[in-house]
Amino acid sequence: MDGSPEPSSVELVRRLAGENDYLVAADRGAEMLYAAGVEPDVFCGDADSVSPEVAAWAHASARTDIRFPSEKYATDLALAIDCARHEAARRGAQLQLTMTCASGGRPDHVLAVLGQLAASADAKARIVEDSYECRVLSPCGASSWMVGDEEGALGATLSAIALRPDTVISERGLKWELDHRRMELLGDLGISNVVMEPSAEVVCHDGVLAVFLVR
Repeated sequence: MDGSPEPSSVELVRRLAGENDYLVAADRGAEMLYAAGVEPDVFCGDADSVSPEVAAWAHASARTDIRFPSEKYATDLALAIDCARHEAARRGAQLQLTMTCASGGRPDHVLAVLGQLAASADAKARIVEDSYECRVLSPCGASSWMVGDEEGALGATLSAIALRPDTVISERGLKWELDHRRMELLGDLGISNVVMEPSAEVVCHDGVLAVFLVR
């Protein structure tokens, strides 16, 4: 749970909390968990962007409370991803990241979030917000996404953006299809496609790819 200035809805936060078995609140991310009535497993950060009331609640309710100084060389999100990775290792499980409240109101933060997820391409990461879902695809993690299986996908806008140079992509079941096409870093080749078939799929053969399904 990240802490973007424009957070996701309480309903979405509750749904995602119920679908995932380990909840990490990154600093201000505790605000939305508090509003949703959901206790975090971990609260981490420097508590500089969360209200004193919610910070006290998070410190008291989280099973693990990890505090950092405000003068640090890492974002709260980077620290939260590290926490999740350590917990996955402790359980002997593969890390799979689901993030929300991660992209509203700060475009600079969005770029930094995507950079963090590109660096954690093995984690099968996804960002879920009220108006869209983003999957990070890579051969070392989740290499494909059957977007046609998603609720409300038919007719929806789909954009694919390379997060590493020389990313190679295939797209099927979309208005414009690609076959092992090499993409430039942050290039616009994959912007504003349309999901046309229930079998629509995006595959990342090499590199790291951010795929946005905009509903």
